[in-house]
Amino acid sequence: MRKSKQDWLEVGLKTLGEFGENGLTIERLTGTLGVTKGSFYHHFRNVEDFREQLITFWADQYLSTSSNLPDDPGELIALLDVIMEEVFGVVTDPEIAIRVWAQQDDMVHSFVERVDSVRRDFLLKVFRSVEVDDEQVRLMVDMLSTMLVGSITILPRLSPERVMDLYREFKRLYRL
Repeated sequence: MRKSKQDWLEVGLKTLGEFGENGLTIERLTGTLGVTKGSFYHHFRNVEDFREQLITFWADQYLSTSSNLPDDPGELIALLDVIMEEVFGVVTDPEIAIRVWAQQDDMVHSFVERVDSVRRDFLLKVFRSVEVDDEQVRLMVDMLSTMLVGSITILPRLSPERVMDLYREFKRLYRL
């Protein structure tokens, strides 16, 4: 069965999460998908091209949705709740692997910075909708951002339930 570029990139993220950046080999990917190397080269020039498209695919999940945000404070908080459940309420192996990879690769580092910037801008919008003191808003953004990145990199890893407990406590403290 023919595999789409989307299939390759989805398997690539899963493989990255499981084996890290060095696990992104043509052999491993073709074996997982049950296809030949020709299928790989149909979609990608080489492994480096695949890696660039993979990190772009990961980043686009965050960058493409950042412009269509509601203005209503209640809707923004509800959207943040959904994002927390979907992104941080599950094991985030690809995110961990990407952050490790970003420490060694400037191209990946620049994508992670852009994604983190979009995430921070979203949090700024959410918290500015409920708080007027800009210094307090920035403190809230820094606190939640630090908690979230820390929660996916701390060892031993926190359970998704514990991350959500932390988020609920953050909301309680700030009366969100």
